[in-house]
Amino acid sequence: MPDLPVTTPPRTALFCTVLIAAPLLEVVEALISPLANGTTEQDIASIATSPTRFVVSVLIGTLGTFLLLPALLGLARRASTRSPKLAFAAAIAGGTLALTFSGIRLGQAAELAAATGGLSPSAAAHQFDQLTGNAIGATFLTLFLVSNIVGVVLLGIALWRSRLVPIPAIVLFLLFPVLDFALPTHFGAAASHLVLTISFTWMAIALLRSTPARRPAKRDAAREAKKNAEATERSTAQRSTTEGSTTERSTTPSSATGTRA
Repeated sequence: MPDLPVTTPPRTALFCTVLIAAPLLEVVEALISPLANGTTEQDIASIATSPTRFVVSVLIGTLGTFLLLPALLGLARRASTRSPKLAFAAAIAGGTLALTFSGIRLGQAAELAAATGGLSPSAAAHQFDQLTGNAIGATFLTLFLVSNIVGVVLLGIALWRSRLVPIPAIVLFLLFPVLDFALPTHFGAAASHLVLTISFTWMAIALLRSTPARRPAKRDAAREAKKNAEATERSTAQRSTTEGSTTERSTTPSSATGTRA
């Protein structure tokens, strides 16, 4: 029976696209951003010099942040086949990571407003620190850091137990927060998210390849099923005919004996 090639399910293809795009957009943001991870005053001065470049970079990074949520939740769902409770905890941590990161993005809007408000860099930096250096900002930052570490570790263990993705890709995934914290510069952020991009790309390729290579054609499968049903009916009919003939032969002598008597 001829086979037809199996096409990748649209949902899997879309998920793999999101999985790769989320960290890749963060890499692009870090590369084009005018910031150099200096003091707040230096960052304000850089934004005031290149506000359009800053806005474009932040918007690209924000899109990556939005895509990070379905990427992490999708990985957690696929890892839940072997470790449902662990994957559920990883999904909660990953959701917290994405949501708190989105809250931190709002601080960048305040940073832009301070840099383009006509104040001197020192005065704008003081205003920005007052806006973000409070209990709410500290809470968002703490949740972001904790969920980053906890979520990555839990999801990495769940993926390792699921055997769905290569172990080296999981190792790179676990290496991401280490590099992100150890290299607190924009080039460090680009490097850490590049490692994450490689990890997620590796995982995406493994998920795409896990689809069976070929499947039977639907028409041929239906035709084959029809032939099998017809063969079964013929076999049943022949068996019934044979049994009927045997019964007639066994009853004929008795009838003849009764007649002679």
